Amino acid sequence: MCRLAWTSIVVALMTTSSMAHHGYTEYDRNAAVTLEGTVKRVLWTNPHVVLTLEARNGVVYSVEWAAVTQLSRQGIETAPVKEGDTLVVTGSINRNPEKRILTLLQEIRRPADGWQWISQARASQSAPKG
Repeated sequence: MCRLAWTSIVVALMTTSSMAHHGYTEYDRNAAVTLEGTVKRVLWTNPHVVLTLEARNGVVYSVEWAAVTQLSRQGIETAPVKEGDTLVVTGSINRNPEKRILTLLQEIRRPADGWQWISQARASQSAPKG
């Protein structure tokens, strides 16, 4: 009986966690894409902060940043970007070009004042070894 209860709990947790987050198989992790454009909207909420970015060619992209809690751990408590900002964003693009979604962000730069955000994964890869 105890074994059945534990099995049920484990299955329930696995199912809940797999439904709570999407996978990234739709994105090309091996070919980083850099977009430059104007922020049209900032949605500062979980599960991801989402920026709507109008690229220079007029195409609008949804840019999925990190979760609010992840950014908070990095010292970013409020949105450091706002509507009208020009940004240069590097990340992984959806394999279906019609979806126009950029995620798994590596870097965000605001050329106007030099502000930038670098993903922790990218920062640890470029950190000097010693």
